[in-house]
Order: sequence, then structure tokens, then C-alpha cells
Amino acid sequence: MARPAASTDGSALAVTLVGWLLVLQLLLLAPAPTAARRATSVNQTPNFLSRKPPRSGTNALLKKARRRNRNTDLLGSAAADDAGYVVLYNVSIGATPNDVSGVVDVLNDFVWTTQCVAAPVRVQCASQTCRSLLANDTMDACGGNPSGDDTCSYVNVYAPGSNTTGFLANETVAVGSFVGAAILGCSAANSTGPLVGEVGSFGFNRGALSLVSQLSVSKFSYYLAPDEAGSSDSESVVLLGDAAVPQTRGGGRSTLLLRSTAFPDVYYVKLSSIQVDGQALSGIPTGAFDLAADGSSGGVVMGTLSPVTRLQVDAYNALRQALVSKINAQEVNGSAFAGGVFDLCYDAQSVATLTFPKITLVFDGGNAPATLELTTVHYFFKDNVTGLQCFTMLPMPVGTPFGSVLGSMVQAGTNMIYDVGGETLTLEEGAAAPPPSQVVSLMAIASLLLAWVLLF
Repeated sequence: MARPAASTDGSALAVTLVGWLLVLQLLLLAPAPTAARRATSVNQTPNFLSRKPPRSGTNALLKKARRRNRNTDLLGSAAADDAGYVVLYNVSIGATPNDVSGVVDVLNDFVWTTQCVAAPVRVQCASQTCRSLLANDTMDACGGNPSGDDTCSYVNVYAPGSNTTGFLANETVAVGSFVGAAILGCSAANSTGPLVGEVGSFGFNRGALSLVSQLSVSKFSYYLAPDEAGSSDSESVVLLGDAAVPQTRGGGRSTLLLRSTAFPDVYYVKLSSIQVDGQALSGIPTGAFDLAADGSSGGVVMGTLSPVTRLQVDAYNALRQALVSKINAQEVNGSAFAGGVFDLCYDAQSVATLTFPKITLVFDGGNAPATLELTTVHYFFKDNVTGLQCFTMLPMPVGTPFGSVLGSMVQAGTNMIYDVGGETLTLEEGAAAPPPSQVVSLMAIASLLLAWVLLF
């Protein structure tokens, strides 16, 4: 993610957290302003597939093994009608204990909140901290006034017309037993941001400004509860440190977390194949999911802000064709939902009694590959307003620096365990409850997907 960019307007320093993230959590590299450091950027935009409020994750959420329907789902009844974010709760900022929350973002390394303490320790524009973070000299950082009296202000840009603003602070941050000084943004407003209705965001990637880096968290995990028909809310659990381990006897299966020289802070994984009802798809070229040798393009990255998955174009086309061949129903025009961005939609009533195939994402894991087994709830969304049911995977736009981005819907129902130090990602299908003290966060839902797609 990019560092904040400097502004030459008065004493305000525009901290631009770079780039264009596509719809659904896509990373795009944007040209850095002349006064800003050229850096990898993760810009995130909204998620409009959310309908239900968040609820606190409890022991019961992890007590019951995450059961997936091993049989084919009923397309109409099993499609998701809600999708959302992971929200980290019980974060304390400042010397006085308080309770701050924010959306977990595995693509970004910036931390910001609208819930800063009343008198935060502001970073001054003339300070070494401000200049080093923004890669600007004192004159640029202070807008021509190097006296050191001005605050290091920022604009956190997600996309044109979508941002949060505020100032940088250096405060003590605590999440359970993890405590340390951290640089974060105290946001003055979030009215134009992609997380409208949320009060902040915690970057969880490998970057120096991320929460996991600043608090020296070497492991973390999150579990997104799959959407259940008739449920009134949604929840999840996030675990940090020693608590972020497999919770079941089976322990899950692991795949490597890869690195790119061009985007070193992002979590890449090696997706080796896609199966439909147990059969590997043909039509996907060899190397379609590979990261380019110079790291500037291709590869598959993990995301949490967008529910939608973007696939390499050939892989998307092959998967779409396979689904259409197995769904005995007529496609319909989906323009009435989400601006018509989804190109495979059905009338929800017409498919209510049809069976739907299982998709399996297979990751490189040696003799025991890790997999995400997906049923309808993971890749079809039913909009009760329009009566449309649409496929929530899309082709990656041409010219973007990443081949694929895996959104939150395909991760639902799987315990995602990141060993940052060991550079592995473990996918666990079931879990027993950890001690109550280990449950540090929940899942929150915000309703904003249309902009993900329309902003791209």
C-alpha cells in the first residue's frame, strides 16, 4: 500500500494511500504524486452485498464444526443474500482503556479510525516520523512552514471521490496481550469513504504501518460465518498470536504465502487449479495463475474487503462456461442489480429447485493440497429486491497488475490462518471453541457493493 502523499496546500499534508483497487479488492498501482514515495498501494472500495448487522462472535460460533453441504446445494434456497467485512473489536487506543473497532483489511497496511482519544499524540509535519513516512522534506510536509507547529495531516484516498481525512497520531494501541506504539490516522470524516457506516480500518498486510507489523503479530486468523437463510445478523471471529492455530483435530491443510518484488506486502497464494464437481476445468492455460518473474503482474492475492472474486480472464471464462452447462435454466439480463456488472444472472424463482455444482479451488500444498470447497452460498448472491440471482465472480480487467483476487465470500466457512513469519496460509474446515479470552473480534457487515464495481 502506498504511503500518504504530501499536499502543498497550506500546512495540510495530503497522505495518499495510493492507487486503484478494483472492484472487489483488487490492487491497482497508481502513479505516485511528485511529492510522495513511490510504493505499492492497496486501495479498497465499498461492498454493497451486505444486508445484516454484525453480531458479537461467541464460543458457539467456533464450537460447532464448520459444516459445508457436501452434496450439491439447491441453487435458489442456498444462495447468499448477505456478505460483508471482518471487523476487529476490542482495540484500545491511548493511555485510557477504550473500545475501538475497525474493518480488517489484509490488502492494506494503513490503520485509521474515527474513534481516536480526545487528545491524541499528534505527529508534527516537521518531524522525522512524518517526513520518513511520507518521503517528503520538511518544507513540503509543512506546506512552506517548517516551524514544526503543524500537524501531519492526511487524505486517505481509495478512489477518486472516495477518501477519509484526518491527521497522523502516535499512540499506544492494545489488542488483547499485544500492546505497542503505533502510527495511525485519526480520521475527521468518513462520509465519502468506501466504508461508510464503519468507524475505521486496520491494515493486516506485511507493510510497516499495518497493525500486525506495528504490534509484532506473527500469526492471525479469521473465520467468516457463511450466510444462513433466515438469519438476522452475521458474525465472525479473529484470533491473534498463539490463539491463531488450527482448532480441530485434523488441523487443516497449508499452502505457501508468496511474495512479489513489485508488491512485497501483499499475500499471494499459488492457485493450481479449479474444479467443478471434482473435474479440473479445461480451457485454463498453463501458468494462468502464476506470478510474473519480475512480480509486476499475475498471481493470486487474498482480500477481505470485497465479497466478489476476480479471476484471470481465461479461468473466468472456463468456469462460467462450465457452470452454464450444468445449470438447467435460462440466463436473464442482470442490469437491474448492481448496475448490471454481473454477467451471469438467473431469475431466483426459476432456479429455486435446481441443483448447483460444487466449485473447488485447489492450492499448491505438495502431496496434500489445500482446498476451498464452494457451494452456492459462496459464489451466488440472491437480491430479494430484483429477484435476481447472480454469479459473484468476475473477470479481471485487462491491464491490472494482478491476475486474480479472492474475495471474502469464497473464504466464508473456512478458518483462514496466516502464519506471517512462517509464510504459510492454513485452510481449516472445522474448529472447536478456543478459550473465551482468545476471541478478540467479530464480523461486521456493511452494505456497499455497487461502488466496488462501478468505480473500476
